Amino acid sequence: MDEWLKQLQTTLDLAAQNSSEWLVEVSQKADQAIEEWVDSSLEVAQEIDQAIAPNLARLGDQIDSALDSGLLFFDEHVASWVEETAAPLTQTVTPWLQNHPTCVGCRNYHGAEYGEEMLVCGMHPYGPDDETCPDWESVWPTDSDEA
Repeated sequence: MDEWLKQLQTTLDLAAQNSSEWLVEVSQKADQAIEEWVDSSLEVAQEIDQAIAPNLARLGDQIDSALDSGLLFFDEHVASWVEETAAPLTQTVTPWLQNHPTCVGCRNYHGAEYGEEMLVCGMHPYGPDDETCPDWESVWPTDSDEA
């Protein structure tokens, strides 16, 4: 009975040794295949980079040109429209913030600083002297303005 047990143990040891050798060989071949794949992938990536780089530079120039023309259009057309559209709000709030309550909502209010001096409006550069202004015109459209 001991004989078949020794034979079984020898067979199992041999099978373990053979499978261990086979696994080592497979892992070495897998390592080699992965290294070759990585090397070829790097070569392909470098070739793609060399082929695409000039096109990317050209594309970047085209994008810059398009952005420049878009910003120029915005500056010429949209910015003035936004400023004109926001005028009722800015000419209503800004004078109040700058302590010119008589000028709140006036179409003639300018309120820009030049050097250290602020120009309130063309008629009253330093603001009106009285609590009311004879030149005050509403910035808000009226029915007569729309006609």
